[in-house]
Amino acid sequence: MSTHIQIEIIHHVQTICSIALSPDDRFLAIGGVDGKITIKDLQEVLLLPHSVVSTSIQVIEIYNGGRTSDSPSMLQTNEYFVSQAPFINVSDAALDSWKQDRLTEAESFLTMSIANSDHPSHHALANRALIRARLQQCIMALEDAERSIKIRPSTIGYIAKSTALMGVGKKSEGCRVYDLAFTRCHPHYLDFLLLIKAVVLFVAGRHDDAMSRVDDLRVIANAQLDLMCCIVQAYMHLHLGNLLMECNEYNDAVHSFQHAQAQVRHYTGQPLVVVSLISGWRFDNLGITIRQRLCEALYATGCTEGASESLLETVNLVDEKVYMREPTVRWISDFTRRCLSTSEGDSGVVSKEASHHGRPSKSFQPLVRVWAKSTLANGSWKDVLAPAITFTASRFTIYQVICEHLEAIDRVTEASECFCQMFYELEEQLDKHQEWALDFKHRCSEKLEHIGDNAMSAERYDEAISQYSAAVSLGPEDPQSLFIKRSRAYVAGGMWESASNDADELIALTPDSPWGYERKHAALHTARNYDDAIDALEVMLSKMSQSSDPEIRERRHQYVHPEQTKAAICSAIQESIRDSPRVLIHITSGRLLDKSKQAAAFEALLVYKELLSSMTTHIEHSRIDDEVQQYYRYAMFSHKWEDNEPLFHQVVHTNVYDLQRLPTHDKLQMFCKIARGAGFDWAWSDTCCIDKSDHFVLQEALVAMFRWYEGSAITIVFLLGVHSPSRRGDLIQSIWNTRAWTFQEYHASKTVRFYAEDWTPYLNLDVANHKDSPEIISEMEEATGISARALMTLRPGLDDIREKLCLASERKTTLIEDAAYSLLGIFSASLPVVYGEGDKALGRLLAQLLTSSGDTNILAWTGKSGSFNSCLPVAVPVFKQLATTHVPSNVQHPKMDTITTNLQASVPNMRLVMQLYERLNELPIAFFVGQRMKLPCITFKLDPLSSSRGTSGHIFRAKAIGLGAVEIKTTEDLTRLGSLVLVHPWIDFLLDRHPVGGIASPTFEENSNMVSHSSSTGNMPPFPGPSDTAPAAKQTRTLSLVSRLGRPFASGSHTPPRDMASLLSPSSMPLMERQNQALRFIARLSQRFGSLLFTPTRQNAAEYRRVAAESMITVQVEITPVALSKLVDGVRVLDVL
Repeated sequence: MSTHIQIEIIHHVQTICSIALSPDDRFLAIGGVDGKITIKDLQEVLLLPHSVVSTSIQVIEIYNGGRTSDSPSMLQTNEYFVSQAPFINVSDAALDSWKQDRLTEAESFLTMSIANSDHPSHHALANRALIRARLQQCIMALEDAERSIKIRPSTIGYIAKSTALMGVGKKSEGCRVYDLAFTRCHPHYLDFLLLIKAVVLFVAGRHDDAMSRVDDLRVIANAQLDLMCCIVQAYMHLHLGNLLMECNEYNDAVHSFQHAQAQVRHYTGQPLVVVSLISGWRFDNLGITIRQRLCEALYATGCTEGASESLLETVNLVDEKVYMREPTVRWISDFTRRCLSTSEGDSGVVSKEASHHGRPSKSFQPLVRVWAKSTLANGSWKDVLAPAITFTASRFTIYQVICEHLEAIDRVTEASECFCQMFYELEEQLDKHQEWALDFKHRCSEKLEHIGDNAMSAERYDEAISQYSAAVSLGPEDPQSLFIKRSRAYVAGGMWESASNDADELIALTPDSPWGYERKHAALHTARNYDDAIDALEVMLSKMSQSSDPEIRERRHQYVHPEQTKAAICSAIQESIRDSPRVLIHITSGRLLDKSKQAAAFEALLVYKELLSSMTTHIEHSRIDDEVQQYYRYAMFSHKWEDNEPLFHQVVHTNVYDLQRLPTHDKLQMFCKIARGAGFDWAWSDTCCIDKSDHFVLQEALVAMFRWYEGSAITIVFLLGVHSPSRRGDLIQSIWNTRAWTFQEYHASKTVRFYAEDWTPYLNLDVANHKDSPEIISEMEEATGISARALMTLRPGLDDIREKLCLASERKTTLIEDAAYSLLGIFSASLPVVYGEGDKALGRLLAQLLTSSGDTNILAWTGKSGSFNSCLPVAVPVFKQLATTHVPSNVQHPKMDTITTNLQASVPNMRLVMQLYERLNELPIAFFVGQRMKLPCITFKLDPLSSSRGTSGHIFRAKAIGLGAVEIKTTEDLTRLGSLVLVHPWIDFLLDRHPVGGIASPTFEENSNMVSHSSSTGNMPPFPGPSDTAPAAKQTRTLSLVSRLGRPFASGSHTPPRDMASLLSPSSMPLMERQNQALRFIARLSQRFGSLLFTPTRQNAAEYRRVAAESMITVQVEITPVALSKLVDGVRVLDVL
């Protein structure tokens, strides 16, 4: 094709500086020297097809150096160019509306474009004229066309004017005007313009002329134009056929539709956009539309069979996605219904006899399938079946086709419902088609079961139930699995009654099978009918054990019998209540229950039966433990005893809520109500839960009370005397904070809540545990004088004995013995309870503590001796002052190094130092045998006394070798006594060792066998008092400590760990190490300490008693040769009464 185009027709008066093309090759921009840009539409200027314009662009690009402009002022055209919509030039929005036959909207877009332009485009006017002609506004259309031609004569302008003239009835004039369009058209479009003219004439009513013109055009047309002519002719025949149908000329209409069908046979469905826009003809689904009209025409002629065959041909030839669209599918449904309801003598319809026997006609079976397929596309089978009553096809055929199609499109549930209705209605005919019926039921049942299984996996239980039910309704030969699965789905969906019914069906079907009882158990368990559920479970297990199927018998081992679960629960109950109080208040009933009744109480709970029923395949011990422990949580009561407290014998035969109205009874009842409100079922109060008439029960309670409080879930504290509103400091001043028993109750409890006298929370604290409250922590620190950290880390056992005694020193008790008994728990000690023994109770406790721990700090006190042993005090308050006042202060590391360095040069006799050190290491640990104490120590004999009278007693002065002058203050007249001895008992300090906490106390018999009486060590000169001990009975300090190494200390002990080397006998150490240890010992020995004063008893000079001093006797050892010699001789084990 030539690329030389008549460019000279583009006139431009200014000098051209540059040219540029739009990206779509439609517009040419010309830049002048004046800075202005002129834009030319090449389609209007050149009147060329797209291919020619593209060729011309190459020439222009050469002139422009191969560059095109990206100027934002370049006009954009729509996507429909000459190859698709020649002559049409409107905006995208207007074109879309025009194509969708939204003509009023399209006209509005063009009207707006024309109104907004000072110089309206002739294209816009011409296109609006075409739209107005379609809207039957032909006068306005003619005006627009004439304005367009006046602005610029164009092909589209003359087409618009011609269409408008024909619309007002001036067909000849319109035809002449249309011919003028050819003068403005490029030769490339002349054939297409002729086709459009034929369309315009056909629309104007000149049908024969138009169809003749198309026939003539086809003679000279190429393949593309010929295809377009075929499409136009097909539409013309379709239109003529519709006109004939309106005139009831059905046979002629059939011929017209057949001609249309012949023309459209090879139509691919591509639209003729310009033809559609000008004429309003719709070419979408043209083939389907023609076939529909042909079917209707054939049916109208009475040829139902021909109409049916034409429809079947259409269905077979056309893509299913096309003919199954709305509204085509509705037409197919309606048309097949009419065909199937029509009877004609020569149509091959089944005879009445054939219909009666259910043998379907071959000509109707495919039609019935098409009817079913189209009708079921948007309807249920019931709605479809109702009008089929008029069909000439057999009822069996109709049911069969519907069932099979529903199954094919996976509407299997409806297929099963339809089959059931078919069975009900046509049972006799189904008997003659058993093979089909059985095969259909089998297929549907399998599909329904599979769909139900998938729904169950996805937890869509209602859907699963629906599918299983549909499968059951088909009456399968073996419905057991369906009943099992549906019952399981019912249980999962919470429909236990329906699940139980399915289980009953299973049991009735297979009485010897265990699986019906399995489902029965599951249903009853879901219904919380645990008694019957357990019975069903037991029957199931029995059936499994007795089954003839070895596989089922083997599976029995995978299940747990309720009796096994019951045993596990009983074990958990016993474990849970083992360390709880012997008697508890059952808060719900208000009654006192012992442990057997406590255990039985759980078995009466619904959760107990639920546990028995739920554990079928394994015992969930952790869950059992959780449920049991949760139930047996108990609340403890902490309060100050008052008069008329409710005692055990008053409550044991009634309940706490029925007690007569007294303040103390109200207090107990309010405690129970608060505990119940906090979610507890059990409570304990020391008033009514201890049978004090039973010595064994009382003994157990006093020993175990700390452990009970420690094991409680909460301790509720009643602050007697604290009124509401409570204020900070009330707790410090409360009488509760002065009682000995409440000391251990508070420290043992993990969770505590304080309440004022009116049972409102103390300080209105809104925290679960008042022990965590900063206010409570601060007040308890102030009340005890101990830091919060120390209070929180306080643990029962033998660690920190003196600190615990100090804490208890200001607590008061009503009974003297309770001063000791209230401390049993804090020390994890056990004592026989003997009320009436007075201060001996404290003595027995302290003796046990000293024997168990070896902690001689217990002896660090001043005041009056008790009746149990002279080394032990009469009351706890003497321990208010910590033992650090008696025990020498520790020598720190740097200072110790300096002292030992100096001692190496100045020690008078290293041999004596080593001898003293070794003698001390050979001493046993202090302990008690009965009321007699064996006290290892260094003794200092006092010289004769001198005395004077002080304001509070006697003041005695004396001298002792190794100590120098000594001053003693006491109320006792020492001059009446025999010899006096000062004692240094702090051997562990001297040897840099710590008490062995946490050791179980030896029995008194063991101690008696170990040391029958006091002993001296080695072959030291005899000292008036203790006699020698048999060698076999000796147990040195080193051996005693070594034998106890590795045994557990009390929990929370802060005692530093010791290695084995530190406990070895000095003789086993290297000489240098022994000497170094000995010098360190001397350094500690030289520190000031609080000594104890002893005197021999009058009955036996070998027995001593402690002389209580009113104040500490502070002395300091002098390290001299004479003193060292005396110190070696003074190492003794005193027998103290």
